[in-house]
Amino acid sequence: MDDHAIIRGVFLTLVEDAPDLTMAWMASSLAEARDKIKQDAPDFLVMDVGLPDGNGFDFIAEVLQHLPRLPVLMVSAHEDSSYPQRAAACGAKGFIAKEASLAQLVEAVSTIQQDGDWFMRAE
Repeated sequence: MDDHAIIRGVFLTLVEDAPDLTMAWMASSLAEARDKIKQDAPDFLVMDVGLPDGNGFDFIAEVLQHLPRLPVLMVSAHEDSSYPQRAAACGAKGFIAKEASLAQLVEAVSTIQQDGDWFMRAE
């Protein structure tokens, strides 16, 4: 989930280029995500830290109460050295900055899909 259409487009392109990935849905707000996740629980969730109607950290903690095995990768455009730790504390399996390379994004998704953790350090 991301509130920026360009970033959602990048993730859609990544999924379209990866034969083992399928995009279930995208959302631009927490309210929209809550509705969609009730209808179609994903196998993997990419979640932005900041959304217009709340923060991703709280949302992930909420979601993981109902779907405790859901792997989550958190993303952010803001450089905050506490974000990787906060992502881990709320139950995410990874964190990546939006400035990361496509190769790093693919590595993060792949690592998390294989039950690993992938946390990029914010500078």
